[in-house]
Amino acid sequence: MDRLHEYIRAALVQLAILLVILALFWGGQKLYGAVDKVVFPTHFALPADAATLPEKEKGKILLDAITNQMRYELGSTFGWSFNDIIFNRFILDNRAYRQYGVYHATKFLLDLFSSEIAKLGSTDKESDFLYRARINNFAIDPRSFLFPSAEGSYKKGFALIKEYKDSLDSGKGVYNCRSDDLYASFLCVTGENLLGYALGLLQNAQEIPFYELDNRIYQVQGIALVVRDFVNALYELYPEIRQKNNEDNMKAANLYLDRICLYNPLYITSSFNSGELIISYLLFARSRLTDISQSLRI
Repeated sequence: MDRLHEYIRAALVQLAILLVILALFWGGQKLYGAVDKVVFPTHFALPADAATLPEKEKGKILLDAITNQMRYELGSTFGWSFNDIIFNRFILDNRAYRQYGVYHATKFLLDLFSSEIAKLGSTDKESDFLYRARINNFAIDPRSFLFPSAEGSYKKGFALIKEYKDSLDSGKGVYNCRSDDLYASFLCVTGENLLGYALGLLQNAQEIPFYELDNRIYQVQGIALVVRDFVNALYELYPEIRQKNNEDNMKAANLYLDRICLYNPLYITSSFNSGELIISYLLFARSRLTDISQSLRI
């Protein structure tokens, strides 16, 4: 009987130690979340009269939606983590890989905006400001630390984007979002460079080591954050999307994108809190956004 009591006491002590460790881990995560955002419940906010604004104002808003999350990351508590000496992709890996996903999605949507939407026609010249930003500044590898610094390069790119927005105000810049551009935008989002790429990151998730899997999951979250801002801006700015009976599609797509943007479990393993759940969210969101793109097909 005494030996049984000893076993029980030992088990209780071990359980207590485990609970303390979990409490400290959970408390540390909550404390960190209070200092630097780890979940993102809402997308980029648009003015109530967005659909009735002049085209040049819509252009500026759509560009702000594309760059919203990257501007947040650059100005966040710990700045651009991927290439930092201290707050780098090995120390704060979740936020660093989220930033990597944000960069990836922002770059591709800026390319789309500059080469297709901000032009009168496919053969017209791109805005020089946008062209220089996407070719010179946003083409810098996010891991770059010196000569040129990625963070500094992106900030210069945002200065060029501001010059483009000023050119819209002066009447010298061009913004011309047509019906085929709306179709191309949703096609880009669901294609191989964005949500398709995100799905590829989590292929065979149960075979990926946990220390790599969590990085991939948060990279996918970064992509989802930018995609969510972009598609919601398009939906609010252009009522013709809603008029194609897409209200349910958009609501469902947002539901699953929101779940990805709120994903922040205590820990991730290859079998528990694995990428399988995020894959299902991606598939459902992509399916609904594909339905929207098909409704816009000319």
